[in-house]
Amino acid sequence: MIKAGHRKGFGIHSPFVFSLLNSVFYEKSQYYCYERIEGLRDELKSAKEKIRITDRGTGNYKERTIADIVGRSAKRSKYAQLLFRLANSNRSKTILELGTCVGLTTLYLSQVNRQGKVITLDADEAVCNVARENFRQFYADNIELHCGEIDEILPAVLKMYPTLDFVFFDANHTKAATLSYFDLCLPKAHKETIFVFDDIYRSAEMYDAWMQISRNPKIRLSIDVFEMGIAFFNTDLLKQEYLVAF
Repeated sequence: MIKAGHRKGFGIHSPFVFSLLNSVFYEKSQYYCYERIEGLRDELKSAKEKIRITDRGTGNYKERTIADIVGRSAKRSKYAQLLFRLANSNRSKTILELGTCVGLTTLYLSQVNRQGKVITLDADEAVCNVARENFRQFYADNIELHCGEIDEILPAVLKMYPTLDFVFFDANHTKAATLSYFDLCLPKAHKETIFVFDDIYRSAEMYDAWMQISRNPKIRLSIDVFEMGIAFFNTDLLKQEYLVAF
């Protein structure tokens, strides 16, 4: 694995990676959608309304405030905005997100191409209802939300789309589930597709899953930014793995 020699990528010999770091990873421009989505985040972080969340392991319910869910589970703005820039970098038209939460990251992805489609899946009906309301407020009619157990509904959803330009894996952070989702989505990838895996250091088994994915022969470039692992399929690139401070 190659470590970036400098925060801006100096010392990296790949022109593609050097450009990617400077024009996407470390881009500081405030894009048109940032302020409005972050305004919604601030509202949700103050929301004291409680919803009943299902424990996927036991089937029991527990009450949590929306503010708590946003604080603990929603992707931080720094990384949600990176996802937006990554999806924008390959002009993604068909985006898949596994794990909707309250929909903040989904909204970022929906702003990449208003003529495209963001398909997002989540297992919890209560959380899906919060996300639906957020999408409604944004008039984000290019988002297609599927609520149900992802293991059960993902194969049918994938049949609806011949290819995927961008996939964000942020659901069921176990090695078995992550590898299963990867295997299901892999046939939909093309040369310009980008896959992003969240929480790759959450556990030893998640890191093992990331290592297995990054070394798949179809992955030409992998970038570990600690919070997430990013995989590219561009066959013009030499097989490389990078560890980048972000």
